[in-house]
Amino acid sequence: MSRKPSSSLFAALALGASIGLLLPALIVGGLFIGLRESRVAEQALQRDLDAKLDVLASSLPELLWNLDAVAAREVVSAIVKSPEVVRVSVSDASQGLPFIESHLPERRLGHTLTGERDILRGATRIGHIQIEIDDHLSTAAVLRQRWLYGATVGGQLLVSLALVLWLLNSRLFRPLRELGGFANDLAEGRFNAKLQHRRDDEIGLLGGHLEHMRDALQQQFDAQRALIERLRGMAETAPGVVFQLRLAVNGEFSFAYVSEAVREFFLLGSAELGRSAAPWFERIHADDRAHVRESLLASARNLSPWQQEFRTLKADGAERWIYGNAIAQREADGSVLWHGFLTDISRQRRDALELERYRHHLEELVEARTAELAEATQAAQAASLAKSAFLANMSHEIRTPMNAIIGLTYLAQSDTVEPEQQQRLQKVANAAEHLLSVINNVLDFSKIEAGKVHLERRPFTVEEVLDNIANMTAQSAAAKRLRVETDIAPALRGLHLVGDPQRISELLLNFAGNAVKFTEQGFVRLAVRLDGPASGDRLPVRFEVHDSGIGIAAEAQGRLFRDFEQADSSTTRRYGGTGLGLAICRRLAELMGGQVGVDSTLGQGSCFWFSLALEATTAPVPAQAPSPRPHSARERLAELAQQQPRKILLAEDNPVNQEVAVALIGSAGLQVDVAADGQQAVDMVQGDDYALVLMDVQMPVMDGLDATRAIRRLPQGAALPILAMTANAFDEERQRCLDAGMDDHVAKPVVAEQLFATLHQWLSGERTTGRGAAA
Repeated sequence: MSRKPSSSLFAALALGASIGLLLPALIVGGLFIGLRESRVAEQALQRDLDAKLDVLASSLPELLWNLDAVAAREVVSAIVKSPEVVRVSVSDASQGLPFIESHLPERRLGHTLTGERDILRGATRIGHIQIEIDDHLSTAAVLRQRWLYGATVGGQLLVSLALVLWLLNSRLFRPLRELGGFANDLAEGRFNAKLQHRRDDEIGLLGGHLEHMRDALQQQFDAQRALIERLRGMAETAPGVVFQLRLAVNGEFSFAYVSEAVREFFLLGSAELGRSAAPWFERIHADDRAHVRESLLASARNLSPWQQEFRTLKADGAERWIYGNAIAQREADGSVLWHGFLTDISRQRRDALELERYRHHLEELVEARTAELAEATQAAQAASLAKSAFLANMSHEIRTPMNAIIGLTYLAQSDTVEPEQQQRLQKVANAAEHLLSVINNVLDFSKIEAGKVHLERRPFTVEEVLDNIANMTAQSAAAKRLRVETDIAPALRGLHLVGDPQRISELLLNFAGNAVKFTEQGFVRLAVRLDGPASGDRLPVRFEVHDSGIGIAAEAQGRLFRDFEQADSSTTRRYGGTGLGLAICRRLAELMGGQVGVDSTLGQGSCFWFSLALEATTAPVPAQAPSPRPHSARERLAELAQQQPRKILLAEDNPVNQEVAVALIGSAGLQVDVAADGQQAVDMVQGDDYALVLMDVQMPVMDGLDATRAIRRLPQGAALPILAMTANAFDEERQRCLDAGMDDHVAKPVVAEQLFATLHQWLSGERTTGRGAAA
């Protein structure tokens, strides 16, 4: 590494200071002395001239009147003795001729100053005096003063400047040169270099930073060297030649790097190829050499990947097929650098030739492979269908007995008045609901994994969502004497947002359920607020569920939203749960383009939140139909049945489910007929007048879908409400039911109040089939 002389800055500073300080001082001082002292010298010379004129004017009148030339000449001689006098002339006014004249032209060395004076005797002019004096003596005196000033000021400035420069050199430039040498040692990789002097000022602090940088650079250098060694080891053990090929601006090829495997492939050393790639081109088969070069040049022009097959010769003269594959990139100096591999594909080429020999079997091989691919495709499709069928069957097979358990428990609770039996039945109902929630979580997780979750986009308000969750949580919270609170930011009150309120409610309900589960006293607060400024027409909305429960340790919070995990496995034994609820929340939030999180302190409660970017709209939210009366859905349905007696057809093949459904519906005062299969349901609709049909999907003889289609073809079946009642909870099953002509969907296990509310909507005329008159 070349270095400039370290004293260049010092020399520049010294020269600049000398010129910047000394020269202006000399120039300004010289000008000052030249102007002032010249004026002073000129004034002094004029005063001297006037004094000489005064002397002659006072001494010569009597002498001139008496024509005493000797005495007058002595007076003039006294004046001429002054070295600056050049000429003295005294003239007689009566004769008009010079009376005495003394002229010394050798004294005329500079500029002359002339003075004149009349000689008066009384008031009479008797003569005239004229004196010329030269200024070279005064000019010489001013020049001497200038030189004296320059020497004095210049000397003082030079001494001061030398002292300042010495201090700068000793305290600044010399330490800087040492730091520069230390930095140069680091740049050249001499990490064992040390600074000789330690100081406590800024230079010392800079030296400490440089030493710290030396230690950091050494660590990075050691790490990079280890990495390079690992990469080199990987390159050397890779099956093939790892290379970096460079095309210079002048068109010359050379290898920036090539692994040692090149010796086996091309009988060349890596050092030899580092200077020029010409020997490598010479090892390529003569028939392929031009193609390889042209393909590289084309790749360099377009910076496209280079892929080429070519031949080279082994040591025994046999051909070896090589496949080259590399990525091209443009370097800062205009050259092109390829990073790639050279692999031996001789076996593949031999296999290709072998296939060429048996080309008459090609059609059979293609057909065989096509058949295998078709079989594999069918197997994959069958596996997918089998998985879907398994989940559907599992849903149906689990929900069917769960329907009986929940329904019969509800009926038993309705008929039992003994407190002990009520408590036992409530425990059965709670266990059944817990099992149902586990099943729902597993199925929801499967649907999310399969990508079968569809998001809605409709307007809603956060007040409706939070009020709905608060009402759904109120009963379980009241059982533990917990307060359920809501907190809505003023900016969001009454604001219409567009999104999927059903999925948002699912997330909030899951968070709120956990909050109630893990809180023994205090409160559960549902909150919503803005999470930052708006971006266009989208608002960052943050939904939160706070509680005063047990809290979560910091090390456990990172596992909460993972699949099948909980904060603490002991919570499963104490509180229950599968570890899927929060994982489902995370996936639903991500599907809606948001994120979830938790802020919690052990023993001080938790705040579970999720944030979404929701679109604000001015479209009004469709008003929800108000509840006719505050009492239960069964009471409302019983009132409706008493006012307008109705008959309902239940198509269900399971005897226990028949018993449960008949008992539930009958408890509301409705008459129920039962069909054991789809064909029987079609026949009964054709022969009787029913207000509504509850249709199971999976039945013998004729399933519910075909039965629905057959009923719709009947004259009395066009406007007849048909509600699917199935244990399959998948959206595809619901859509199949709607596509077959059904009007609504009631999932098993049936929740009694939900069933009563749905029946009331259809039997009261709040909802219609859309195919004819109101039911």
